[in-house]
Formats: sequence, structure tokens, C-alpha cells
Amino acid sequence: MSKKTEERAARLNALAEERDRLEAEIETMIADMADQPEVARKTGAWAADGASTQRYLAVTERLSDVEQEIVDLARAMAASADEGKPH
Repeated sequence: MSKKTEERAARLNALAEERDRLEAEIETMIADMADQPEVARKTGAWAADGASTQRYLAVTERLSDVEQEIVDLARAMAASADEGKPH
């Protein structure tokens, strides 16, 4: 395996681990929000501008970025694997 392939595989593994961590954090936040009374969700940390809502938005945005990077990296790995193969 080439050095570049090893680096890509390691990066892909790191991204997959980060994705799993982010997904677990999102699930925990959703459960926390669901446990809050509706009034607290309107005025507390889960209000539109609340700290929990802002954290949720930041984590979901990062998850989106990680998933896109995984897709891009997987495509690059597939393209490099196809290089040199007869078509």
C-alpha cells in the first residue's frame, strides 16, 4: 500500500470515528431536548437562540462537513484505485 493510500485510509478512519461521535452527541442532544417541557424549549437553552440550540446547529453543521469529506475522500480513493487498470 502506498504512503498516500495509507494516509487516506487513516484519514477516512478518523473521519468515520468523528462522524460516529457527532451522531452520538446529536442523539443525546435530541433526547435532552425531548425531555424538556415545551415552555422550557421556548425560553430556555433549547429556544431558537439558546445555547443548546446553537450547539446542536454547530454539531449538525460539522457532521455535514465530515460526511462530505468522507464522500470526497472515498471518491478520491476509488479514482486512484482505478488508475492504471485497463478499461
